[in-house]
Amino acid sequence: MHIQANYSLLPHNTFQIDVKTQYYIEINRQSDILTLRTDLKLASLPWRIIGGGSNLLLTHDLEGVTIRCTFKKITVVKEDEDNIWISVGAGVAWHDLVTYTVKNGWWGLENLALIPGTVGAAPVQNIGAYGTEAQDRITLVDTLNIYDGQRRRFRPSECQFGYRTSIFKQEFINKLLVYRVNFRLKKSHAGKANLVYEPLKIALEAYKKNDLTPKILYDTIIKIREERIPDPSKAGNAGSFFKNPVIDTEYFEKLLESHPKMLHHKMLDGKYKIPAAWLIEQAGWKGELRGHAAVSNQHALFLINLGGATGSEIETLAQMIQEDVNHKFGIYLEPEVIIL
Repeated sequence: MHIQANYSLLPHNTFQIDVKTQYYIEINRQSDILTLRTDLKLASLPWRIIGGGSNLLLTHDLEGVTIRCTFKKITVVKEDEDNIWISVGAGVAWHDLVTYTVKNGWWGLENLALIPGTVGAAPVQNIGAYGTEAQDRITLVDTLNIYDGQRRRFRPSECQFGYRTSIFKQEFINKLLVYRVNFRLKKSHAGKANLVYEPLKIALEAYKKNDLTPKILYDTIIKIREERIPDPSKAGNAGSFFKNPVIDTEYFEKLLESHPKMLHHKMLDGKYKIPAAWLIEQAGWKGELRGHAAVSNQHALFLINLGGATGSEIETLAQMIQEDVNHKFGIYLEPEVIIL
């Protein structure tokens, strides 16, 4: 454990914003928290938790203590004829975990390939893509209380998983540090491809269903993402900036009268999910620049750092988009990204 003062968080946020934190500490074990809390100065300051910084927009220097979990052990907990359970340290890079499971021929995480960030952030954000969410495979989430170091284990029913949210992002934000996540996966003979996402189904239509493997889906999803989504190493971004809004049937039908080609997805409860990217593009924001910040030409849901942008510039651009979409469609776009 090493305490660093006036530390730049540039390496720890995919928007590539250069802001500093008063103190930065990497946590690898329960005893680290107990040791840190004996320091009266550190204990008196506010603490915040970050992962890979792939869902953060930092707009100013941060007072207090910023901590990251760097525990990276992967362990097979148990298995039966069809299933395998693994325990994964929160510090493991998410894509590295997906690659590991695919190499072993296990089904379950392949649709979530190439998502940036760490395993510890997966249950916090309930990450999802191409018809799969982290909650579909999570069996346990182990946490540490950042005030007293106490362990607490959560089962899926206790996590309050929702669309890009969980109890760790709401009630326990900056209170509980996720340090280990358990997943239940299917062995190669027992699993099957999740093809509910139509573009993925089309991309794989040349294959017979029984010929598909986790590796084939993994490779296909990486190809789709690389074609559609800006690479954060080349253009700083934090993935989808806004959540896809959900509207009721009455308002959907009203909007459809004036926008008959509006993209939409009917949900099980009868409400409609509207792609935020479609709303942003229809409002004329795709490819627009404001200072060093821009809306990606590849995908309107991605705000990008063209180089040298401040967090405030990107936040201002986001607010302008929110106001314009609300004015034109009567829909408020809620940020998916956490703004600090």
